[in-house]
Amino acid sequence: MQFEVAIIGGSFAGLSAALQLARGRCSTAVIDSAQPRNRFAEHSHGFLGSDGQPPSAILERARQQLQAYPSIRQISSEVQSLSGEAGQFELQLADGQSLQAQRVILAMGVRDALPAIPGLQERWGRSVLHCPYCHGYEFADRPLGVLGSGPMAFHQSMMIPEWGPTTLFAQAGFELEP
Repeated sequence: MQFEVAIIGGSFAGLSAALQLARGRCSTAVIDSAQPRNRFAEHSHGFLGSDGQPPSAILERARQQLQAYPSIRQISSEVQSLSGEAGQFELQLADGQSLQAQRVILAMGVRDALPAIPGLQERWGRSVLHCPYCHGYEFADRPLGVLGSGPMAFHQSMMIPEWGPTTLFAQAGFELEP
């Protein structure tokens, strides 16, 4: 199948890009593996018009809105390989499909690599959080901690006191940069 644009990633960024492309009448494929970073969070915050809503509900509403545009094709799969150059990309999908696109938007977001600390994975997105701007308001005025895992840990810990008293838990293996 041939598209003007292929978007790899169908969460907030990918679907936002798809909406603008749909309004511009561009034939667009949105390839999504249904593994958004915020899938562990009960609520999404700071997203105008949807503050406090479950991320899954926001995504479902966005997918439904895109169905009104015939130039958008939403594909539930994962991109296995991407090759080519501008004007002539080839995408191989996990389900065996092959797509061609003139342009590609990478909207895959971030994958969190959590350290092997007992209980951390189970609390991820609930009481262990990645972004104070997304979740800090709900945890304000309580003791907070930053799990330092790299040289930016000191800087990250300096962002948090606005929400509450903060402790930096530095792990071995790196030096803090004040």
